[in-house]
Amino acid sequence: MTHSADLQEIPVLAADIGGTKTLVALVRGSKVLTSRLLPTLRDAGPDEWMSALHDVSVEWKGEFECVGVTVTGQVENRVWKSVNPATLSVGKPFDIAASLSRIGSQFEVLNDAQSAAWGEHIYGAGQGSDLVYLTVSTGLGGGIVCNGKLLQGQRGLAGHFGLVSQNLSASDGGAEPFENLATGRWIASQAMAETGIEHSPRSVFENANEGKAWAQGIMSTSALRVAKLCRDISFVIDPPMIVIGGGVGLAEGFVAEIKRHLNELIPNHNIDILTSVLREKAGIVGIAAIAAQSHIHQGRNMQ
Repeated sequence: MTHSADLQEIPVLAADIGGTKTLVALVRGSKVLTSRLLPTLRDAGPDEWMSALHDVSVEWKGEFECVGVTVTGQVENRVWKSVNPATLSVGKPFDIAASLSRIGSQFEVLNDAQSAAWGEHIYGAGQGSDLVYLTVSTGLGGGIVCNGKLLQGQRGLAGHFGLVSQNLSASDGGAEPFENLATGRWIASQAMAETGIEHSPRSVFENANEGKAWAQGIMSTSALRVAKLCRDISFVIDPPMIVIGGGVGLAEGFVAEIKRHLNELIPNHNIDILTSVLREKAGIVGIAAIAAQSHIHQGRNMQ
């Protein structure tokens, strides 16, 4: 995949299906022309999620040339699979290609963090540069751009840093994935344990920025764990930069706290930690660029 001015001319119906919400948009290049935010009803299942996307596509019929959908979990040969059902469960492997064929004949589907990594490489914080992207949100996903190419892996699992083991010496052999101990669900559960009151991650960060010690402690612990992950990524891949996005990752003060912890963990190591430029639209911009590039290569007629 290469960056082309032609990508700026192709309108794409793009969707980002996450653990709590689905963003559907018409995208041209890096510009979101219009968008719709839908809840991802966790108990509904992928058939209903795709049906909601189809309904929006009908409303926007004739306004897009191709389709790009990016999802939480694993995409292997256009089949969608859960990796950590606690983040979002799709049940049995889901043939997402069959659903997308109802919307348009030209489509691409990819993991959400991989798409966001490509978006940041094409239009965002790391334009033209190799990078690792981490989305810290309901769960924790990642994407890798190396030698100007997006790494997907043999089974579509490249960059799933949230699934690495947090503690290999634990009694369960480190079976609990990292993302269960640092992201939005963990933050909310810790807030309940600390206060006895239900808090969203956003509420925890608001309380932290107001100086509440209990909230500052939760935020700092989450940032410390992400900092340790960044340290490990640096030693394994040594990317020129790590870009942080996602609802938690973009919260005020979170990246600064990651940097503070990193300086304590490995002084003078100079890991370049950047905040996502594309923010919440990184995934849809990235998948739109991939879909547009595929559309150019296929050279088919407009829908």
